[in-house]
Amino acid sequence: MTDPAPRVGIIGADAPRQILLAAGATPVRLFGAWSGDVSREAAELLGEADAVAARVLDGVLAGLHDDLAGLVVCNDSAANLRVYYVLRLLAERGRIPYPVQLLDTPRGGGPHVNRFVARQYERLAGFASGCTGQVLDANTLAAAAAREKSLGEALGHVRDLRVEGVLTGSAALRCYAAAAQLEPEQAVSAIEAIINEQAATPGTLLRVFMTGSSHPDTTVYEALEQSGIGIVGEDHDAGDAAWIGQTVDAALPGEAFRALAELHAQRPPSASRSLTSERTAHLLAEIRRTGAAGVVALVRDLDDGPVWDLPGQREALAAGGTWLAGVVRVPPDGAAAAAAELIASVQLSGEIAS
Repeated sequence: MTDPAPRVGIIGADAPRQILLAAGATPVRLFGAWSGDVSREAAELLGEADAVAARVLDGVLAGLHDDLAGLVVCNDSAANLRVYYVLRLLAERGRIPYPVQLLDTPRGGGPHVNRFVARQYERLAGFASGCTGQVLDANTLAAAAAREKSLGEALGHVRDLRVEGVLTGSAALRCYAAAAQLEPEQAVSAIEAIINEQAATPGTLLRVFMTGSSHPDTTVYEALEQSGIGIVGEDHDAGDAAWIGQTVDAALPGEAFRALAELHAQRPPSASRSLTSERTAHLLAEIRRTGAAGVVALVRDLDDGPVWDLPGQREALAAGGTWLAGVVRVPPDGAAAAAAELIASVQLSGEIAS
């Protein structure tokens, strides 16, 4: 029996998993949670920021992730960038028992941006190899691609089942979490088990699409489902917009980094790093794909980006006869109350019975 691969943590959603797998690591995303206490130390070090990011930092400070071989922090939100600066300082002082690396990969594409992103991926590969002792090359990239493609196929099946109404939104979110935190083979097995255990009765839930803040756990999804509202898709990076299962074929590492940079430019627009017009166009396309009857949104206080998208999205959706119900500036530990307010808003629209 071989030893398990070293685990490299990821904060954020911009790290290409193929690179980490090819360097001999298991990528493990740190999600945080909708609720829970944040220590005084974490709050003082981070300052005013999205509560989910504060809980991620608190978990690191509490030693919950001391088994990691390294930690990659993505600059995909203002909160995550602040987390990185805190962790870099603490790592320099020996408080964090593993190295910390920033991954800065702007969206938008174009020759200059893609070259910058490719260089970031080269640095990421060097960092991951330093954590694991395994050099990334064409052979390990090909092997990683095969493993990750299998996971992507499993998640494609999850998306199909959810649109068909066979799988609940909360079950799908659990599938994405397994994919983001386990070795690909283990994740595929976990996804199969979730599908077998969490089937929904088709047609019993009001089909809606989720936008706004990312969901680190199933708290809100489960509350909506209990009231008769089912999430058939989402545009946040803990769900359908997660960068999992996508790979490239390349003869040389440099070619792989460039191809992955081009793939990164084609990803769904993120709330914190994209224009509202791009987000709205993507949302309308997803409504067509999923057949959702309406859109629901929760936006956490201090989560940069999502709240500014809603007016434009609501106007564009209304032009096509689709409603949007949203709750913004959700405070720390306010998920349950926000979900109840969201449910009441949908009930007032007459879409579900109170």
